[in-house]
Amino acid sequence: MKSSTLGFWLSMGLIAVLLWACNGNNKSKKESNETVTQKASNLSVADSSLLHFWDKFDMKDTTQVKNPDMGEQKLADFIGLLSQTADSAMRDKAVDLMLDKAKSNRPSFDHFIKLYERYLYDGNSPLRNDISYESVLRYLIKTDLLSDLEKEAYRPIYKLVMRNKVGQPAEDFNYELANGTKQKLSQTKAKYTFLIFYDPDCSHCKETIHQLRDTPELMQLFTQLEVQVLAIDPWGDRSKWKNYMPEMSEKWINGFDSESKILSFNLYDLKASPTIYLLDENKKVILKDTYLQPVIQYFVQPKQ
Repeated sequence: MKSSTLGFWLSMGLIAVLLWACNGNNKSKKESNETVTQKASNLSVADSSLLHFWDKFDMKDTTQVKNPDMGEQKLADFIGLLSQTADSAMRDKAVDLMLDKAKSNRPSFDHFIKLYERYLYDGNSPLRNDISYESVLRYLIKTDLLSDLEKEAYRPIYKLVMRNKVGQPAEDFNYELANGTKQKLSQTKAKYTFLIFYDPDCSHCKETIHQLRDTPELMQLFTQLEVQVLAIDPWGDRSKWKNYMPEMSEKWINGFDSESKILSFNLYDLKASPTIYLLDENKKVILKDTYLQPVIQYFVQPKQ
């Protein structure tokens, strides 16, 4: 289950809504040539910092590597820089350099691989980031340090993180409504689709659903922006799904994966509940495996 700070973030989001309503349109969208030049310069410095981040770190000092205040903290800082880098080739290069250096000491290599998974892929991690983890997985699949059997363990995960990427069409699937009607995700007519996979037994799912359902300002925002909430129970227990229906707003679409294809075919990476996606009118992914607060932020921030 995902840990939650939704009460705090929702409050911040609603404040942002009010601020945007008051003065969002007054903000200039133009940047001076000087600012653009400065950004380009900063990007170059950031890339250089990323590529040389581990230069002075001794991977052979296992005590340092396994000290949470040293090795783990340094990795967390590295991941922070990595997540700010838009260029996938640059991310791959930075990760390759770091792990090539870690190869000199197998205990250090194994330690950092576990930390990467915990920080970037664990469902409860606040730093969870499939885009950054792609670079790590690409390295693990190609490195000569691991055996073919060890590499095979990472291939299914790599396929999952490559699915439903931002900008790509979301995997289509069938779902059943309470009246027995079958529909498809692709048939959902809305400017935006707030797709939430939930487990009726999940307390964090209930918290997210109630925040969304019981906050008038948020419901109004979704209505104005033509956001359709599509709540899907993929876990296969029909009785639990039906018993959970009173928790849902009547304005939402509440569906059930009666064929269990979402899980059976790994159409979505449901490593935690709830799992949320924001899709555009053509069902392309805008936000992947996100939370309620980033969805609110997406709608209220000034569009460039």
